[in-house]
Amino acid sequence: MNTGCFNLNRGGEYAIAALTRLALESGGVPGRPIPVRVLAEVQAIPKSFLSKILELCTRSGLITSKSGANGGVALAKPASEISLLDILEACEGPYHRADCVFYGERKCEGTDCVVFCPLREREEDVRISLARTTLAEMAKSLEIHPLNVGPKTEQKSDSPDAPRQSQGGR
Repeated sequence: MNTGCFNLNRGGEYAIAALTRLALESGGVPGRPIPVRVLAEVQAIPKSFLSKILELCTRSGLITSKSGANGGVALAKPASEISLLDILEACEGPYHRADCVFYGERKCEGTDCVVFCPLREREEDVRISLARTTLAEMAKSLEIHPLNVGPKTEQKSDSPDAPRQSQGGR
């Protein structure tokens, strides 16, 4: 029986960490590229795995990618317009209601079900919470996190377009 409860896998976790760092370092503004190498190093994510995850986010329109010396990835829209659910669905596929907990051959009908079970109700609460939580909120949390020790970028910090000099990890 596939209960299909919402499951956060390592790829989704890494995507949230990397895009949160991208939002913080770019000031939440679209179009400011940060090298993938920097995101991978600071968030302690294997670069090859992160590249695959970021490709999924690019295909979903959450970020843009530019190759070359001044390349990297950048937000495609403001951090305040990208939700955690957007990121998870980009990496793990669209959210879909799971099978009924009691009768595996039936799809859960959600609030239309006569017996909308507490498990599915909580699952829906989580989905709504993920949809309401933005990258901008996550970046604010990362910025003040006591373990935040940010990237070691080659850009000068006195430039208005330079990434923030805070440091951090996943």
